Amino acid sequence: MNHSTYTKALAVLAGVALAVFTQTAEANIHVGDPAPPLQVGKWVQGDPVRQFDSNHVYIVEFWATWCGPCVRSIPHLNELANEFKDKGVIVIGQNVWDQDEAVPAFVRKMGDKMSYRVALDDKSQDSDGFMASHWWKRKVDQHSIPTAVVINKAGRIAWIGHPQDLNEKLIEDVLADKIPEIKG
Repeated sequence: MNHSTYTKALAVLAGVALAVFTQTAEANIHVGDPAPPLQVGKWVQGDPVRQFDSNHVYIVEFWATWCGPCVRSIPHLNELANEFKDKGVIVIGQNVWDQDEAVPAFVRKMGDKMSYRVALDDKSQDSDGFMASHWWKRKVDQHSIPTAVVINKAGRIAWIGHPQDLNEKLIEDVLADKIPEIKG
């Protein structure tokens, strides 16, 4: 390969690498970004949420019945859901990668220990599920479940992290339209 051909090939490869990097970086969800649309397959528990509105703060938590850390996070999320429901906070347990039939039985078994809204993923056009593909897989530095995403009243991502790291101060800050202190 002569020098000119080598240089052209290198330039093409650099362009492809840059395009892939740019596409990947744009696909990630960051704090401050608009929240992707909410598209669930079925609501197992609680009133359906069709879209985010400016009257509520939302906590969308990605979990599965077979995930031990997810199950251990449920009591904490339930406490937060109960504590903040009258202040306009809606907690959604967004199930991912479960057999859909396993989830309703699990939720029934949990009873009042899991009283917040629970949704199955929409797998009608994506075998991984819409929420898994458009939310969970696109997160930055959170590539496991459980993961929680807090959406502020403006419909923007206010926080991404492990649900056990959610606390009253962070939620109060989001409710007050303050930027929460991000530790990570």
